[in-house]
Amino acid sequence: MSLHNDAQLIRMANQIAANLGGGRDEESAVAAIRRHLETFWARPMKQRLIAGLEREDSELVPLARQATQQLAERLSEPASVTGPGA
Repeated sequence: MSLHNDAQLIRMANQIAANLGGGRDEESAVAAIRRHLETFWARPMKQRLIAGLEREDSELVPLARQATQQLAERLSEPASVTGPGA
């Protein structure tokens, strides 16, 4: 993936953090950002953003970084089975 595309994803994640972070406590803001990424971003976009966490030069703002870390943790969890008989 190109650095330009990754920079664009970082910019988008930071914009989401700016829009969803205002007026909320940190925990609620991070959860809202993570939910937005889970719901509206395609899996390849999420994977590229998560891969960017490993780079020291990543320019994710703190709320976006925390939400991306949570997203990475959730995507690495095995799918749980729920419902009758589970």
